[in-house]
Amino acid sequence: MKKLFGTKAFYLLVLMTLVNLPATLHAEQQSRDVKALFLYNFANFVRWPTEAFANSPDSLKMCIFGAADLGVFLDQVNGTRIRDKELNVIRTSEMKDIESGCHVLFVSAEKQSFLPKLINAIQHIYVLSVSDVEDFARSGGVISILRTSDKLSFEINLDTALKNGLLISSDLLSMARIVGRGGKPVQTDELGPDDRLLR
Repeated sequence: MKKLFGTKAFYLLVLMTLVNLPATLHAEQQSRDVKALFLYNFANFVRWPTEAFANSPDSLKMCIFGAADLGVFLDQVNGTRIRDKELNVIRTSEMKDIESGCHVLFVSAEKQSFLPKLINAIQHIYVLSVSDVEDFARSGGVISILRTSDKLSFEINLDTALKNGLLISSDLLSMARIVGRGGKPVQTDELGPDDRLLR
């Protein structure tokens, strides 16, 4: 069994570094590795309810849907532990392979046409959906990975995260652009007592 290297503080530092690096440093050959690091870091800052692991109590499934070039990093950390779960990375282009459930689901641009079906199917079943497809989070996904003119960033759809029962670390939220309430930007001071993911 592989051991998880580093600590939560280490992964937070890595994520902060990635977010603040100028986008010009991320050429095409590097962006795949950066996206993989984002995915791995997201998994370290999200908690799923016990019910999410009813069918796989010891495994955290990270599904890569479609031909997403994410380099070899995820293969290298496949089998490591995220808290008390073993990371299980699944790469597939078949809907049948993800219908049984994924804890983290990355949707590639190639599978953009499947987004409406996926978003309807994954509601309320504890899925952290992520994509670099434009407006993914504003269309019902949880996290969009964005590349602006000067840096990498990401946005989190607060409504979808809550509906999916996900608890997202305030450390991660502090680095994100929050959207929700119908896809509109949300300021941190607008979050109410029902926004239980702020823990």
